Amino acid sequence: MHPFVEQILERPTSHKVGGWIGIILFLTFVFWQYFYSGLSEELTKLNEEIESLEGKILTERRIARNLDKVREEVKELDVKLKFAMQELPDKKEIPDLLSTISDLATDAGLEITLFKPRPEQHRDFYAEVPVSISVDGSYHQVATFFDEVGQLPRIVNINQIALRNPKVEDTGVMVKADCSATTFRYLEESERVQKKKKKKGRRR
Repeated sequence: MHPFVEQILERPTSHKVGGWIGIILFLTFVFWQYFYSGLSEELTKLNEEIESLEGKILTERRIARNLDKVREEVKELDVKLKFAMQELPDKKEIPDLLSTISDLATDAGLEITLFKPRPEQHRDFYAEVPVSISVDGSYHQVATFFDEVGQLPRIVNINQIALRNPKVEDTGVMVKADCSATTFRYLEESERVQKKKKKKGRRR
């Protein structure tokens, strides 16, 4: 028998038990370090990936269930957009619209002393088209003019109203009225592209 084995066999029982326990612990550590630990980490990753995929599947199923509803909502929004677009004139229509506003002032019996378009203010997809207006006439005529403008099929906002030099005459209270009439127009595709380029240039 090998001398090393004989030495182990001759040792007390407590030493033998301790030795076996040490060997078992060493083998357990080796197994954990090189086999079980790696498998455990891989299993954890797989479980996380499965949970993520299950979440995505549930999301896709919800979308699929609501797909018809979403399509109907998109159709409704398209219709609303078309109606909104009809209220925003394009660039070619602006001169006619401004002429209409001027005609409404004349038809109301007002004398136009100022009708001056101001520079456009571009927003995301539309432009504000402001006009400075000054008129002379009765208070009733001014009110009629504002009411007629409000009934136009196109959007026109009257603001910055100032009434000056009121005079009582036989025909009523005569005033000088200053105001700003603002209409809006839809930006053409080329204008929107140019606007985006300007924004990018400023960011740089």
